[in-house]
Amino acid sequence: MVENKNAQKNFEPMISIIIPVRNSERTLKTTFEYMSNIDYPREKMELIMADGDSTDTTVDIIKDFQKKNKWVKFVQVKNCKTPGHARNAAILEVTGEYVLFTDGDCAPKADWVYQMVKPFKNAEIGGVGGEVLTLRVDPNNWTEAYCEQTFFLSPRGRCGIQESGMMPTITKGYPHEVNGGDNSPFFATANFAVRTEAIKKIGGEFWDQPTGEDVDFSLRIMEAGYKLYFAKEAVVSHMHRASLDLFKKQYYGYGYGHPLLINKHAKTKGLEIYIQYGKIKFMLPFLPKGIIHIGNFHMMRVSFTVAILALILRLIFSSVESLALVSNISILSLLFFSVLYFKPVLKLKPLNKFFTFAKIRYASNKAFYQGAKDGQKVFGAICIEPSW
Repeated sequence: MVENKNAQKNFEPMISIIIPVRNSERTLKTTFEYMSNIDYPREKMELIMADGDSTDTTVDIIKDFQKKNKWVKFVQVKNCKTPGHARNAAILEVTGEYVLFTDGDCAPKADWVYQMVKPFKNAEIGGVGGEVLTLRVDPNNWTEAYCEQTFFLSPRGRCGIQESGMMPTITKGYPHEVNGGDNSPFFATANFAVRTEAIKKIGGEFWDQPTGEDVDFSLRIMEAGYKLYFAKEAVVSHMHRASLDLFKKQYYGYGYGHPLLINKHAKTKGLEIYIQYGKIKFMLPFLPKGIIHIGNFHMMRVSFTVAILALILRLIFSSVESLALVSNISILSLLFFSVLYFKPVLKLKPLNKFFTFAKIRYASNKAFYQGAKDGQKVFGAICIEPSW
């Protein structure tokens, strides 16, 4: 074990860590505590903090930390529109061979840098993503508890990957491969490292859209000929949103950007139908570009709509016997798919918070769905998001 650690520490390239922040006073001191404990030579690393117009004490916290740590740089980004905008300003200051991205509400483990740079010994790898877990701030915050137990933001399981290894490459450019879902090879910027030469090769910056920049960045790295690698041992813990409303807003933003990702990166023409039961996928090439998922969330909502319509029609046309059959079938269907949809909530603890967790599950899925619905009006591509 000692030999492996020593061999790992023989590879110590110059690295740059970029953290974009805006009004991060709730979590930033904790982030700095963990940054201070990173096991890596300080002469081989720099931390670039990019503030995007904070109105709280974020800048004061940064400058106080900077005074005590000469390896910290500070970039003030005026009129900052997006986190990507702040990262772009920081990229201009980079001197490292590799750039590690995380956020002002994240807490990396002490060996995070070593674990992130180790895969780059393989010249084919352009980007490395690590595991994202949850760091609870409030033990009685049930949104945090939900995120922790459902492994929110974890790359584990994406594209079928469970252990450390190469992410699959995109084969045909189908919408499900590029829309930022579980079948898309990408890493969130909460825990992502990229070769500086790869960043330069793809244009040196994130796109200027308010969301989806991490997916687009990952896809462009692969389009430039590099591979992505999942390093499960490179762990960052995330301090998640403090309320359900903020959690819903986050998911709405994810959904909003997915039609743009499909419009930009999907190479195939037509509408993809993704039936989540059995992961059945097929294309309808004569329809507009996009993807429609069909799962328990969608069937539950459709069943509810049909049940209401059937009930109204029964009240108006009471003599039509077939309406009673339609009404009964739709109600049974609603019950069936509701049980399937909320069944995973039974695994979350404590069990007496079942309805709280069920509300979070449904509300976040609905926000995701609504975000994509609004995004397709702006960006064109059709996107009906998946069921949890």
